[in-house]
Amino acid sequence: MTELLVASIAIIIFAFIIYSVYSAQNAKYAQRMKAYELKEQHMEKSMEKIRSEINLIENEIAETQTKIDELNIDSVDLDTDSNES
Repeated sequence: MTELLVASIAIIIFAFIIYSVYSAQNAKYAQRMKAYELKEQHMEKSMEKIRSEINLIENEIAETQTKIDELNIDSVDLDTDSNES
């Protein structure tokens, strides 16, 4: 009878240890997944900011190119006017 009691207690303790290890691994995995999701959100937010900055720079370049083209057209007009005189 005593052997049965000791075996039962040993099985309960063993089962508790297995459950504790499994639970700890599950919690660790959940924590890693949450950290990955947060990192992914942060990266997406950063990429959106970078895309926005790139679009602003592209717009500035286009505006500057337009102004340069207008200046070149004006200077060509001035050159042709001075050659006609």
